Amino acid sequence: MRVAIIGMGVVGQAQAELFSKHELVTYDITDEKIYPAAQIAECAFAVIAVGTPAKEDGSADLSHLNAAVSRLPATLPALIRSTVPPGTTAQWQARRKQSHVACAPEFMHERHGGLWEKSSDVPFMILGGSPAARLFFRPLIERAYHGFICELDAIDAEMAKFVANLNWALRVTFVNEMGRICGALGADWDEVREGWLMDGRLGTSEYTRFYGFPPGFGGRCWPDNLAAIIAASEKAGYKPQFLAAVAEANARFRA
Repeated sequence: MRVAIIGMGVVGQAQAELFSKHELVTYDITDEKIYPAAQIAECAFAVIAVGTPAKEDGSADLSHLNAAVSRLPATLPALIRSTVPPGTTAQWQARRKQSHVACAPEFMHERHGGLWEKSSDVPFMILGGSPAARLFFRPLIERAYHGFICELDAIDAEMAKFVANLNWALRVTFVNEMGRICGALGADWDEVREGWLMDGRLGTSEYTRFYGFPPGFGGRCWPDNLAAIIAASEKAGYKPQFLAAVAEANARFRA
């Protein structure tokens, strides 16, 4: 099987390694070589792994992705592994009626030393697209990838990537906030962390559903705990703006 890989940054190189048992045709926008149009046309499908950085207004810059997909032959299926805003895959599928377009967001770690340094290390892959697109791509992916494949609609797959990434971003922010509060109050973060991690629910799906609950959080403990630690922190000289934003957001949800 011949596979085209467009974009040879960190994610693109990971795809080249993932599909290394197959014949590869690679191209990067920074290459000085001629675009291998003839060779790409002979591929079974193309993997798009170009960058989608934020523009000044915060929106994703899809110029490289749009250029990459638009240059493909009209009948060549495209698998988008770049992180793209929800709705991108469906928009391209609507434009490329003669070929399948699907997305499979990459979850490998950006930093060295992370748990998942290669695509093959990630124990799951989310494959998003129409039923026909997923039916086409799944057996091709399974030739190279042997983890669990979760099939979703394209927009749900795209959104799942953002939810996963931002969950970790929020945890980093939360840990920094609580660490500073510990410093202000004279608590030892390493000791606090050890006690915190005794709660076995941290690695579960607890509190990830909407069903059966009103919006936001209530009860006797959480709102009072949040208000109390904000007040204690401010009294100690540190204003916990992140926790204050959580309280503000929760009040909005409860309203």
